[in-house]
Amino acid sequence: MRSLVLLLCLGALNLVSAQELIELDTFTHTAHARALRCHSAFVYVGDNQGRCFSYNPITKELVLMNLVQPELRDVEVNKLGVLWMQTGDTGKVFLNAGIQPVLFPRPNGLGVFLDGIAVKDSIVFAMGDPIDGVFSLYLSRDYGLTWKTIPGIKAEASEAGYAASGTTVQIADNRLIFVTGGLRSRIFIGKRLGKKWKSYALPFKSGEGEGPYSLCVIDRQHMVVVGGNYQLPNRRSSVCYISSNGGKTWKESAEPPFGYRSDVIHFQGVTYACGSNGIDFSTDHGNTWVKWLPGSFLAMDISADEKLWITTKSNLGLVMVEPVRIAVLISD
Repeated sequence: MRSLVLLLCLGALNLVSAQELIELDTFTHTAHARALRCHSAFVYVGDNQGRCFSYNPITKELVLMNLVQPELRDVEVNKLGVLWMQTGDTGKVFLNAGIQPVLFPRPNGLGVFLDGIAVKDSIVFAMGDPIDGVFSLYLSRDYGLTWKTIPGIKAEASEAGYAASGTTVQIADNRLIFVTGGLRSRIFIGKRLGKKWKSYALPFKSGEGEGPYSLCVIDRQHMVVVGGNYQLPNRRSSVCYISSNGGKTWKESAEPPFGYRSDVIHFQGVTYACGSNGIDFSTDHGNTWVKWLPGSFLAMDISADEKLWITTKSNLGLVMVEPVRIAVLISD
């Protein structure tokens, strides 16, 4: 008889004691980052002051790569360099410290309210809120140098994306995936890099601020969406749904996260979700959640050395937790 035993290398209490708070800007209390990505030896953060930073955890060196206005909501890294996403009326995607954006969608000089970008090898996918009832979707096949519009994906009334952590947009295999919320919540899956689209309902509550704020694609069958309503941070109902058939149908978690969640990630058999009242983890693809770290958090990522990095809401804070490794032992 096969048994699957999941063992945390350290218990929850030990993990809590292994965390470190790093405040990158002690002069600006309101500074915080929703854009976070770990790549190679660096942690990249883009904050609400419009600053793009690289941080080296070994040397403690913080480098200002660019200064733009308004805030950054997503950051990704590919072969060409670092791609930063700015949202709002001047929404754009730009590369490294370049002044000229690589994606500035509207020819009239106005930006699109971009919700997220995703990178896989040479492919870059960007999603933004609807214009004239059609979602703003853009695809690059050359690392973000040139872009094409993906036309015709219609939105319903008061349906849009959320840019809480830049994680409502994903690329999985050759599928482009994004989730929406508001009066209606849906997941859109574009096979063959967006040539054939299907949408499926997500059973979140309907209303302003309701819906999915982050999507995690664990494998071809298992997906997790988290969110809820940021105005109701402690409500546990309608904050997490899971799918075991590639996004076609969804069910609510049997034991949901402990409130609104803005980001969800998966690493070595464990799913983590963070939000304004803490972090939870799940070892069964998001069906049951355990309360873990207290605090007010925005975004997460895991570095190559298996440390969990989390952004906080003040002083451009980063919390680093180590280790997050899970040992999976399968015995006959």
